[in-house]
Amino acid sequence: MSYLEIDMAFFTLSATPATAKREGYFTSTTMAFMSDLGERRTVEAKSVDGLKPLILSFGRDTALQHPGKSFKIMITVNRGSRKPRGFDAAYDSEELGTSEWLETTIADPVPHEGTPGVASWGTRYTPFRMDAAEPREVSLTEAERLSEDGHLGFKGWAAEVAASLETIGAPAAALGNETRDTLVSRYRAHQHPALAAAVLIAASLADQLAA
Repeated sequence: MSYLEIDMAFFTLSATPATAKREGYFTSTTMAFMSDLGERRTVEAKSVDGLKPLILSFGRDTALQHPGKSFKIMITVNRGSRKPRGFDAAYDSEELGTSEWLETTIADPVPHEGTPGVASWGTRYTPFRMDAAEPREVSLTEAERLSEDGHLGFKGWAAEVAASLETIGAPAAALGNETRDTLVSRYRAHQHPALAAAVLIAASLADQLAA
């Protein structure tokens, strides 16, 4: 989305420790106000489009300084500055990326055929996590952090799918039989890793029979 440019505006960015919990269709966020992570940062931008990369840069720097911390980025329009066109709508809808580092946990994770449910699906910058388990060791390279392809939540989910394949004695190579776009679609559809593994095995067997 593109917005008309106006005079340069100044903003103050701060990272507030926060967590979110999803119960059914509702998500509640708990924030530790007055407890900023690291230093605040003043940035200037003419438009909403120009502001977003500055917010993401601030978030990446904060996450590097406070690894594993869940936080939400708050934006204050400095006195004397005029908000860019579309700012309120973009901020309220979280289009600016202010919640990319906010970990959202599921209140009642749903198990799948005897395996734990998903406690957090993660985001581009927060990890995927199964219920009552620590996230698997998955990291993004610097190039991935700066590209649209880097997504920590998806990589964690794919690692869990590979682990599910290994648990049932199937080769992890079965994960490579589907394109990345297809796997991303399964992740975005919130397909449980154990179910995704079962689907991959069925597809692999079907291909072998058809060969």
